[in-house]
Amino acid sequence: MSFALRRLAQRRLYSSAPVAPATGGSGVAAAGTPNEWVAKRNAVQAHAAQTAGMWKKIFFYVCAPGLVVAGVYIKRVEDEHHAHMEHLKHERGDEPLPEYSYMNKRQKPFPWGMNTLFFNPEVNKDMSQAA
Repeated sequence: MSFALRRLAQRRLYSSAPVAPATGGSGVAAAGTPNEWVAKRNAVQAHAAQTAGMWKKIFFYVCAPGLVVAGVYIKRVEDEHHAHMEHLKHERGDEPLPEYSYMNKRQKPFPWGMNTLFFNPEVNKDMSQAA
């Protein structure tokens, strides 16, 4: 037993880690004063307020305008795509798309019917009328 205690004391004596200060029930370190603790807490709160303000400015001056610009760009691209698809529809006339055996294959209906959840009558074939 004394061997184990001696080894433990030697390890503690030769370790490089500092010993944490003992705290009382109040949570204030024995070496520090309550004023130091309050000053540190106030410094942390001030830093938190400053950091929150920085991220708020980043959002309003960088992210929000970036989202608006990206939204306008995507809307323009999608409008061009829609116009192109309408042009192809008029160019092709009433000629239906070719029927391939591997497309629009349904073994059993979905719980909401034969069409997919994202069914679009302008683009997709209506499978409820096909079968």
